[in-house]
Amino acid sequence: MSAAAQVPAGEPTLIKIAFQHMMLMCDALAELSPKHLGLCISMLGQFRRQVDTNTALTASESLFWGVSDVIQVKWHEAVNNAL
Repeated sequence: MSAAAQVPAGEPTLIKIAFQHMMLMCDALAELSPKHLGLCISMLGQFRRQVDTNTALTASESLFWGVSDVIQVKWHEAVNNAL
């Protein structure tokens, strides 16, 4: 049995809705606390493992790039504030 055959009937719809909300959250990454940014990274990792190729690739590529950019900016701000 394939992984797609084991997915309950309404689950793909819920995953798509949740992923849309995740994409909205990723538009405001700079506003997230470090704790919530960590949760966001964890959730993106879960979406990256989805059977739906579009969801998995979007999470893996574009959204993780955005997270990486925000982390880099926050790190530079922290270093500059420490000086």
